[in-house]
Amino acid sequence: MPKMKTAYKILMTCVLCLSIASCVPTRKYDSMRAQVMRYESELDRAARHMDKLEARNDSLFSVTEALASDTARLASQTRELNGRYAKLLADGSAEAARMLRQLEQSQSELARRSQRVDELEQLLSAREQSIESLRSLVADALLGFEGKGLTVSVRDGKVYVSMDDKLLFRSGSFEIDPRGAKAVRDLAEVLAANPDINVMVEGHTDDVPYRGQGQLKDNLDLSAKRATTVVRLLLENEGIAPVRIIAAGRGESLPVAEGKTEQARAQNRRTEIILTPKIDELYKLINQ
Repeated sequence: MPKMKTAYKILMTCVLCLSIASCVPTRKYDSMRAQVMRYESELDRAARHMDKLEARNDSLFSVTEALASDTARLASQTRELNGRYAKLLADGSAEAARMLRQLEQSQSELARRSQRVDELEQLLSAREQSIESLRSLVADALLGFEGKGLTVSVRDGKVYVSMDDKLLFRSGSFEIDPRGAKAVRDLAEVLAANPDINVMVEGHTDDVPYRGQGQLKDNLDLSAKRATTVVRLLLENEGIAPVRIIAAGRGESLPVAEGKTEQARAQNRRTEIILTPKIDELYKLINQ
């Protein structure tokens, strides 16, 4: 390509000389000279493009050679493996027998695990259905209290009965309100009729420090005392075994609303009765 460019320049120079010798008018000479310069520029671009193409061609050629080498190597390995496999089959070697036994064991283990997964999925599905049934049962039993400081919801596979302070306790007190006591007793009827439900009662307060006197020192004491008050009321129903119920005081440690507003603090002052269906069979299967 450089030789072609040089020859072209020589040719153009000759043309220019002949044009001058023939007494070409100046305007025409300038036009021809501009055209020659344009051709030279285009020729330069073409040459650079050709160089790039040649470089790409060299690169592709190198890649092709590498691929060809890899292909040959893989073909050789494949032939070697096929030969070894054929030898194992032909000889009936101990290795082939061991591999067959291992395969059979793996298939058996896979079938066993698949069966356990199916059983686990069935138990999980049954648990979800039981939780939804429990939620409906509790919601129906407490229908008259919903929207009046009581909500029933499902979170993390458990049924939460949340009661605001205004339904259960006066400010700073752990003496239960008669309306709240009615709701707790109605819930106790449901729990007595369903012995496979475990119960946790959690007391919660806002972040305002407890200013009372006597046996309670702080919000943690107040929340724990409120939880045990609800538990004692539940246990008035003789159909509920004490072993099913746990009382916990959370104080201000688990707020459901952030902020220092009165509305946020009112939401955080609550008692939650958390209902969990027994899942012994599920835990047993998982531990296996």
